[in-house]
Amino acid sequence: MRNKLLVLTLLFALTPFLRAQNTYVQPAFLKAGDKVAIIAPSYAVNDTSTVKKAVKLLKSWGLTVELGENGGAMHPEYIPKKGDKRRGYHYGGPLAARVSELKWALADDSIKAIFCVRGGYGTVQMMDYIPLSMFSDHPKWIVGFSDITTLLAGETMAGVMSIHGDMCSTFNTTTGNTKSTEELRRLLFGKMPDYRVASSKWNVEGHAEGTLIGGNFITFVSLLESEYDVTKLDGTILFIEEVTESMHAVERLFHLLKNHGRLPHFKGIIFGSFHKCGVELLDHESIEEMLWEFVKPLGIPVCFGFPAGHGPINMPLVMGSHVSLDVTSSGSHISF
Repeated sequence: MRNKLLVLTLLFALTPFLRAQNTYVQPAFLKAGDKVAIIAPSYAVNDTSTVKKAVKLLKSWGLTVELGENGGAMHPEYIPKKGDKRRGYHYGGPLAARVSELKWALADDSIKAIFCVRGGYGTVQMMDYIPLSMFSDHPKWIVGFSDITTLLAGETMAGVMSIHGDMCSTFNTTTGNTKSTEELRRLLFGKMPDYRVASSKWNVEGHAEGTLIGGNFITFVSLLESEYDVTKLDGTILFIEEVTESMHAVERLFHLLKNHGRLPHFKGIIFGSFHKCGVELLDHESIEEMLWEFVKPLGIPVCFGFPAGHGPINMPLVMGSHVSLDVTSSGSHISF
């Protein structure tokens, strides 16, 4: 027993090193007839039309769609009743129901991919109930962004690739998202993306290769020092996007990474959209300037303006995949 505990302890300690060596499983690409699941691990949508449209779209791709207990609509216990004084958003269901739904979608090996209804908040509540072994024992694509960053981080730390991309709530919602949703379809069916991004005056030129990690900034920083903490991995390319956060809040997140000794781990940085962020500006002309002042001393390539996140376009990214980043005076090239 003592030897077994010693082995387990060593494996846990070596996990960041092993992950940095590209020991990541790529889930099987989808094919016509495959079954996929829709779940609601964070906030719910307040009507059924969003999910109905998503089901119609996924079926048009040739997929069979199964709804989780909370995936079809708001959980019965969470439907506002007359006189309900709660305001704003509601979870897809009680914590136990959301955990159960995710476990079902992961454990059923006939399900080849998991699509989340929307983000918001709630996945951080599930971490204590979803061990990393659930992701590694049943490798499959998890698709989403925003608060779903937690689940993508869990997949990364379990050694499984995942997709930062459109969810049911953003499928084909605008002209921009029609483009990104179609790129998501191409990726899921076997075409790895290759992106060229227009030049930005804030770019930092250079070349880097590493494992892609990250997502919504405030979400993955909240995972620091947990077993879901992707920033502890070395040799990585960090992707960051954010929405409606103040400039000082975004800067505070960078200081958290700095104070935890994480900045030397990153070989390059890709900045996505910072939608409606930094409106107070402080001592900077823009949030891009503030970000540039923070990352320029790192001496690593930095791409600004990648079209992903909460903005009008959300091009898919393969988290946990080896990625090559080239930033030159003419623009950036990101290849998987």
